[in-house]
Amino acid sequence: MFTLSSKSIIVAFVASAFIASASFGAPVKKMGGHKVVKSSKSKSQLVHQKKNALEQPAEPLSEEELFQQALKSKSISNDGKILTDKRDGKKYSIEIRGDKAWMKKNLAFSISTPRQCLMEDEKSCQKYGRFYSHQEASKACPAGWHLPDDGEWRDYQKDRSKLDWKDLGQGGCKSWDGYCESSSTGHYWSASSVKKNTGRSWEFRSAAKSINRTDEESSKGLYVRCVADLR
Repeated sequence: MFTLSSKSIIVAFVASAFIASASFGAPVKKMGGHKVVKSSKSKSQLVHQKKNALEQPAEPLSEEELFQQALKSKSISNDGKILTDKRDGKKYSIEIRGDKAWMKKNLAFSISTPRQCLMEDEKSCQKYGRFYSHQEASKACPAGWHLPDDGEWRDYQKDRSKLDWKDLGQGGCKSWDGYCESSSTGHYWSASSVKKNTGRSWEFRSAAKSINRTDEESSKGLYVRCVADLR
């Protein structure tokens, strides 16, 4: 049993410990031999603070930044003039019309044999691009690009003063019994199909500067101009 003097010493020791801990402004708790100072904020306050930090809206991108992002996603150069097909490295000049990018040259991506070329001559493929059946054309464009549908072709040719007639109106087409006239006509698939086993096509005649819109047998060989949405 403690003596009176011993109890006085113990009381004094406890009081001094209480004063020391109070001077730090926060309760001290021992954990594994280390002192842990508890936050003066409640758990709900900390959660609310973290939630507010996460919900802070990111700074919106400028129109130019959005445009550059769109170009990059379509494998288009920063100046908006060249498409690089990552599948084979071929490059195509393009033009931007409104919120769409159009190839200015016929697609030349090989998915079959030299039979895709005018007169089955590989040099013709280099000059004019390759022929595709309607089914082949539907999956021939690079990632992020697509075969234009009938409505997109309609919009494209509305202002005929902007058309490159010489480039569009050459190369002809490939039919089951031969080839179309190649020096002044060019035939192009659209993604649209109205009749069974056919595809809607667009024929550009450079000499007459006229356009024919027809439904062709899906097995015929026509050219492809790919288009990409930039918005």
